[in-house]
Order: sequence, then C-alpha cells, then structure tokens
Amino acid sequence: MVKINSNFSKLNASLKQVGAELNFRYHFNNNRSDIALTRSKFNSDGTLSKIKNLKIDYLAGLSFYQKNFVAIYFQNLKADKINTFHFSECNDLLINLEKNESNTTLILPDSEKADLKKKDTNKLLSPCHLCLENTNWNNFEKAEDWSKRIIIEQFNILEFHKQMFSVERELVSNFISSDFLKMLPKNFPRILETAKSYKKWTCQKCKINVSGMKQLYHAVILDRTLKRYLPNDFLGLCTGCLKVKYHDMYITPEELDFINEFRPKSKK
Repeated sequence: MVKINSNFSKLNASLKQVGAELNFRYHFNNNRSDIALTRSKFNSDGTLSKIKNLKIDYLAGLSFYQKNFVAIYFQNLKADKINTFHFSECNDLLINLEKNESNTTLILPDSEKADLKKKDTNKLLSPCHLCLENTNWNNFEKAEDWSKRIIIEQFNILEFHKQMFSVERELVSNFISSDFLKMLPKNFPRILETAKSYKKWTCQKCKINVSGMKQLYHAVILDRTLKRYLPNDFLGLCTGCLKVKYHDMYITPEELDFINEFRPKSKK
C-alpha cells in the first residue's frame, strides 16, 4: 500500500493561481449516515425546495432540518427584490410556513447562494430581524464589546455559520442530543459566541488558535445541570481534540490541514 500525503489548502491555493478552484465537501466516516444522506438531497448550490412533510427543529435558537443547520426563505432568489431568510423560530417564520409551506426553500448557510460577501447577494438576501432578536445578537452591553461583534446591519450568515457550526457537528456526532439542545435558551448562539470570543478561539488542551477557521472551535458546557451559561462554564476545545475521544466526530481534509499546520508542537 502506498500512502500519499496531500495538503489540500496548498493544493487549492495553487489551483486558484491558474484560475481553478477545488471545492470541498464534508467527509463522513459512513457515507450512508443520516447526515450524509440528507445533504445529498440538496442541490449543488446548497438549496432544497419542494420538501414534503417539512419538519424543522428549533434547537437552542437555531433551525435544523434532519440535524442540518439551515436557513429558510420563501421566495425565488432570482426575484428582483430582497428576500428575508430565517435561521431560528420566530412569528414571521411560523406564519410563512403555515401559508407558504409549498414554496419553502431550505438553504445551507455555507451555500454559494448565501454568500453575503457578494454584492449581488447582498441585494437579494437579508437576515430576519426577529431571528436576530431571538438569538440576542444585537444586545451589546459595552462599547468595546459592541465594536468587535457582528451587528444587525453587518450580519453575515457565513460568519454566523462558522461560529455556530460546532452545534451541528456535535449534534450529528452524538456528542450532544437534540433533547439537550431543547433545554437551552433561544439566545444560546449569542452565549456560545461570547464564550468562544472570551477564550480567544484557542483550544484549552492543545493550545491551537482556530480564529482562522472558526468552525473548528467548540465551547463545551462543563456542567450540564447548571442553568447559568457564563464564559467560565465552558471548556474551549478544537474539533481535533474532541475527535480523539469521540471518533464519530467528522472533519474535512481542509480542516485537518489547518490543524496539522497550526497546532503547536508538543515539547518533548
């Protein structure tokens, strides 16, 4: 057997120099797992429409479709108007689901359609203000804190996804359960982001800083019986360290490249 070592990040950078691009897909240990089968139903652009018997779970202030963290909108993206998309349970979403379920489209936050960095997309997609209020995303107590965080006027679903993706990864890997997520407050995304920022996106075990790839950072609740959620009630760990104990936790080749390159070398 021949082992081939590949650095996907460098490979992608080299391809970009010649005008090509390598798109990564999530790698699962079992390609027939529920999460893999669900993602295979989505179109190549990350959207899913005409869903029968749609069931959305609203867990910890986020929206999930079969364990996939999703945003929801009700209009055609090609329409020449701003479309509101939802990522948590709110009255506007519930009313729209009741009246327009047949026209509902789910969108993966990391989809090319949700790339709010593109100027054209900015004109078409706008986050629901009620969803932002549910997550307490715009509640800043100090000016210093306010200046460092995403505010409603600058909200970017991709940045939000990077910070909240750990919840989906933990849910899929059975590190946490949907029943546990149901017990958490609706503003848990804001609590989680605050805890991660407080720990400066640094793994407290291997000391890697993952601020350059925030989806790798997990804020693990130390005592699940507590009803308070202060930064010190969490343990900051990277996906690599969690995977050592929880082998079912999935990770992409690009993420492995990042960990291998930036994890501090252990002293002998």
